[in-house]
Amino acid sequence: MKRYLIAPLFAVLALLSTPLWAADSMSVAQLKQDMQAGKGPIIIDVREEDEYLAGHIPGAIMVPAKQMEHHLDMMEQYRKEQIVLYCESGRRASAAATVLENAGFKHVKLLQGDYPGWKAAQ
Repeated sequence: MKRYLIAPLFAVLALLSTPLWAADSMSVAQLKQDMQAGKGPIIIDVREEDEYLAGHIPGAIMVPAKQMEHHLDMMEQYRKEQIVLYCESGRRASAAATVLENAGFKHVKLLQGDYPGWKAAQ
């Protein structure tokens, strides 16, 4: 009997831990194409300052992932814009995307390959 009660409980917990939206992704090639056409998205580098200063995508705004919640007021101006997030591996960008999506941002994307992908395409 206990076994039949545990399975639905795990299903409910899995649903509660899943974000309401899952950020789509954008390829480096698409980002470059959009930037060259003058219709590039808002690009947010969620790495730390030293990483950003060592190199970043032109025009990227630095908002470290662990500070994203504290910068939602500043991000509000971009609510209706397409936003592309990147970091070094995708982990911090995904976390930052979840923060934005939970705050109601609907046009959030993750850069495929993150910064290493961008650098490799140069």
